[in-house]
Amino acid sequence: MFQQLAALTNLMKNAGGIQRQMEETKEKLARTQVEGRSSCGRVVVTVTGKMDVVSVHFASEPSEIGSKNGVEALVMEATNNAIRKAKDLAGAEMHSVASSLGLPAGMLEKFTGMSG
Repeated sequence: MFQQLAALTNLMKNAGGIQRQMEETKEKLARTQVEGRSSCGRVVVTVTGKMDVVSVHFASEPSEIGSKNGVEALVMEATNNAIRKAKDLAGAEMHSVASSLGLPAGMLEKFTGMSG
């Protein structure tokens, strides 16, 4: 309990610096891209650290990959894979910022809504 109060006090004292670091982290995540792949590797989806889909790439013509339903399933699989990677990346960035501020892991996610 006292540890959380101390962390909250530290959070309030450093609000300006924390806000600046959070904006820098959000900008970094917006510039960072991760790739997600379908299990067969024939569909690749690129997503930013802010979960925006940047591109969808097929290894060959979609009609050569499979049926419409099959291709849709591969796109969904690759997109979910990319989003998981982006969430992991965002979580690691938030953990790094919290650690550098002397805050417990997860404290910033509670206040910003960003999590891994």
